[in-house]
Amino acid sequence: MSDSVNRDMICILAKQIIGANRTEVLLVDEITFVTPVFDIIDIIIDVDITDCFVCTDKVIFNGRMQKNIVYKEPLDPETSEGLVRYREFARDFAGYVIIPGAVKGDECLIETAEVRMDCEVFIPKVRDVNGNITEATEKVIIDVDLKVLRNRQITVELEHNICPRVP
Repeated sequence: MSDSVNRDMICILAKQIIGANRTEVLLVDEITFVTPVFDIIDIIIDVDITDCFVCTDKVIFNGRMQKNIVYKEPLDPETSEGLVRYREFARDFAGYVIIPGAVKGDECLIETAEVRMDCEVFIPKVRDVNGNITEATEKVIIDVDLKVLRNRQITVELEHNICPRVP
């Protein structure tokens, strides 16, 4: 009986991780409220990286932040009622991260892009005569984690019949 096993050599295309890194982007917005703010209820922020470009040892990216500030307007003095309103706006931003070994033609993979809610700051700047906010500054930090990938061909030696047949 022979100990020799019939083997096949196959070529596989795989993604190799060249590097990974993270960066932070600080966004500062001056906000004017046509309807004054009595009280902030919630601030909802969505972040999307719209594209990224790999250069030598760096990745440049562009993104968009969509922000909704949900708030109570001042009470009507006659009815003691008020409305809930929101102020919506979008903001484009850009940034870069250093990844040694990256080269043009590599692929960029965004792992996460999100606002650090532990560091979102809303600063009232101007108030009306009743103390309601009419202008404010908001600062947020956006964390961006990404990887650079490169296609690699690898040769693998397989024994016969180790995989089910593909129809």
